[in-house]
Amino acid sequence: MLSDSKKISIRQAFFLFLTIVFSPATRLFPVYAAQNAKEAAWLAPIVSAILLFLLVLVWNRINKSYTDASLIHIYSDILGVFTGKLIGFTYLLWVTMLAALYVRYFAIRLVGSIYPDTSQNVFVISIIILAIYILRYGLVTLARLNEIVLPLFLVTLVILFIMITPYLKGTFLIPITYRSILPITRAGVGIAAVFSYFTFVFILGDNINNKENIKKEGIKCSFLLTASTILIIVMTVGTFSYSVIRRSQLPLLIAVKQISLFNTLEKIESIVVAVWVFSDFILISFFILLGLRIIKLLFGISDEKPFMGIYAIIVYFLAFYIANTVFELENLSSFIMIPGNLFLGFVVPVLVFFIGRIRGKV
Repeated sequence: MLSDSKKISIRQAFFLFLTIVFSPATRLFPVYAAQNAKEAAWLAPIVSAILLFLLVLVWNRINKSYTDASLIHIYSDILGVFTGKLIGFTYLLWVTMLAALYVRYFAIRLVGSIYPDTSQNVFVISIIILAIYILRYGLVTLARLNEIVLPLFLVTLVILFIMITPYLKGTFLIPITYRSILPITRAGVGIAAVFSYFTFVFILGDNINNKENIKKEGIKCSFLLTASTILIIVMTVGTFSYSVIRRSQLPLLIAVKQISLFNTLEKIESIVVAVWVFSDFILISFFILLGLRIIKLLFGISDEKPFMGIYAIIVYFLAFYIANTVFELENLSSFIMIPGNLFLGFVVPVLVFFIGRIRGKV
C-alpha cells in the first residue's frame, strides 16, 4: 500500500479530470455541437452532464466496495483475472492512442495559430520530453502543478466571456424547438465521450485518497464542467454562428480575435495560447502517466520509470502514424475515438457495475 505522501485527494483527481476535458473542449466541443445541433449547440452539454452524473453514481458505488484499488484491479476481481487483464490491455492501447492523438493536436494547434513556419516535429518532441521529465517526479507533482493551471484556465475563460459578450448575437443561438431535442441529444452524447475520461481517472484509484467523497466532489465537478462548456460553445457559436464554427479548426481562437480593447488583441491571443499550452501539457502528461501505470499494473512491476523512455518513443511515432493530415485526424476523432471513449468510459464500467451487483461484489 502506498503512503499518503504518494497519493492525491479525490478533489485533486477531479481537478485533473477537469483540465484534461477543458483542453479538447475548446477545440472539439463547439465544432461537434455546431455540426449536430446547429443553433441549439449550447444546450448539448446538459445532456452530457446527465450522463456524467450517472457515471459519478456508478463509480461512487463501486468504490464503496473497493476503497484502495485501481480500475484494473476492480475489473479483474469482478470479471476474473483473465478478462480483467484483457480489458486492461485494451485500456493500455486506448490511452496510448489518446496520448498520441493529443500530442499531434498540440503540435497542429501551435503551427496553425502562431508558428506556421515551424515543423510539427519540434513541438511533438518538446512536449513529450517535458511530460516525461515532470512524470519522473510522480502523480503528486502533476496534481500540484494542475492546481495552478486549472484556476488559470477558468479565470481566463471568464474574462474572455466578459470581453466577447458585446460581440454575441442572440439570433445565432435560437430558434430552439422540439425538433432540436434529437440533435441536442446526439451532440450531447458526442461531448459525453470526452466527459467519459472520468472513468480513466480511476486507473489511478490506488493513488487516490478520500474516495468516500466521490459523489460530493463529482457533482460539484459536473456542474462546473457543464457551465464552462456552455460558456465555450456560446462564445464561439454566438459570435460567428454554427455555419462558420462547424468548419473551423480553432473555434475559440477565432472568437478571441474579434476582441478589440485598447489595442491589446495580440496580448490576449498570447495569453489564450499560453493557457492552451499549459492545459495540453497536463492532458498529455496525464495520458502518458495512465499508460505507464497500466503497464505497471498488468505486469506487476514495482516501478514504471524504466519504461518511460520506450513508451515516449512509441507515443512519438504513433503521433505521426495515426494521421497524415488535419482532416484525417478530425475523422479519427469523430468516427473512432468518440465511440471508443463512450465504450470504455461509459459502457464498460456500467456493465462491470451490474455484473458486480449480480455477483455480490458491489
